[in-house]
Amino acid sequence: MKQEGVQPNNVTFVCVLSACAHSRLVDEGRCVFDSMRKDHGVTPDVVSWSAMIAGYAQNGLGKEALALYEQMKQEGVQPNNVTFVVLLEACASLAALEQGKQLHSDIIKRGFQSDVIVGNTLVDMYAKCGCIDDARELFNNMSERNVVSWSAMTAGYAQNGLGKDALTLYEQMKQEGVQPNKVTFICVLSACASLAALEQGKQLHSDMIKRGFQSDVIVGNTLLDMYTKCGCTEEARELFNNMSERDVVSWNAMIAGYAQNGLGKEALALYEQMKQERVQPDIVTFTCVLSACASLAALEQGKQLHFDIIKRGFQSDVIVGSTLVDMYAKCGCIEDARELFNYMSERNVVSWSAMIAGYAQNGLGKEALALYEQTKQEGVQPNNVRFTCEFLPSR
Repeated sequence: MKQEGVQPNNVTFVCVLSACAHSRLVDEGRCVFDSMRKDHGVTPDVVSWSAMIAGYAQNGLGKEALALYEQMKQEGVQPNNVTFVVLLEACASLAALEQGKQLHSDIIKRGFQSDVIVGNTLVDMYAKCGCIDDARELFNNMSERNVVSWSAMTAGYAQNGLGKDALTLYEQMKQEGVQPNKVTFICVLSACASLAALEQGKQLHSDMIKRGFQSDVIVGNTLLDMYTKCGCTEEARELFNNMSERDVVSWNAMIAGYAQNGLGKEALALYEQMKQERVQPDIVTFTCVLSACASLAALEQGKQLHFDIIKRGFQSDVIVGSTLVDMYAKCGCIEDARELFNYMSERNVVSWSAMIAGYAQNGLGKEALALYEQTKQEGVQPNNVRFTCEFLPSR
């Protein structure tokens, strides 16, 4: 188009900016946006600004999205409901409560508070910032609510550890005749899992079958997680076997369920089946199976997993590395654990805790205390594991 001398307009730029956002070409999108006035004399309108802000927000650059909004206001461009939705999502992802509150104020000033989509995103933002009471007050005062509103509030309760409130809200939703969707079921199932509320989970399972959601792989995975967290591994395995579609998350949920319920052998057997069926394991898979090896002190299987991890290029992941340290320590190979720990490219509090606990579990109190002192020198924040190790007697 440029080569043929055709001048772009706002619509052209919006299309190109949207394409850049979806293709994660944020830098290229910024170049297009900046060239609108400089090279083509086109004044960006609210749709162009919103497309650029969305590009930043959707690519995990929430701070840049918020900065662009401030620039937009300075240039006198009036935001619309789409602008606010995108910015609120950025605040939610950053847990940027103060900016979220300022946006809420701007929304009221511009008269968008009654827009149901904006309202839903506000509820989600407050919930993700931990302000669950503010989220509920907003929800209660919404002039219009849809299934997304109910799901956002239910999710907020579940994410903030208020499972009972999530279940109560689901019952209220049914009483008011609002039909739940897939997201609703996933949120309420998560609440059941956190509470180990088996009876409510079974009732939800029944509701899902009635509404035709039983074949959805994400719903199925959440059901698996609920059953295993309620200690019902046999029901979970039956569900797993009968799933019409399974992805790596399904396998991970079942393997984790076995590991969490003290069925390490079953977890290892399922991992072998997973490999036979050519399902590619991910970081979560390895973390779960390594935990099973640690609980069984299954050193040979742990070493084979270590080899598989290196083959797949996951050895530099801090979570995998920490779990490997824990596995070797629990198998009595404390020198191998320390060598791994020393060569980790990144270490976090879990890594330090795993190594300290490894020393403590192997009767090496002095080494545990020495490493604990090193954590303080390096500014690592203490947690319960290290405090436990601090009071161990030296050998």
